Amino acid sequence: MATIVSIVTMLLNALALLIFIRAILSWFMPVGKDPITRFVVDVTEPLLAPIRNFTGRLIPGMMMDFSPIIAIILLQLLAGMVARAA
Repeated sequence: MATIVSIVTMLLNALALLIFIRAILSWFMPVGKDPITRFVVDVTEPLLAPIRNFTGRLIPGMMMDFSPIIAIILLQLLAGMVARAA
């Protein structure tokens, strides 16, 4: 059981890291133009799109995309809950 919890926690942390990398890359280079950034977008977009859609409805006309911050917080909370459940 501890091995499964460790793997799930590691995957959640890796996803949070990929979201952070995507946010940083978006400042410096077009995301999705090369294979590495395309991979990062393909992995993170299924999580970020619903959050972006939800926050867009809450605050219409919002200029900044806070979905990466929200996603990382949610992933860290989930990782903590998984670790405590073990």
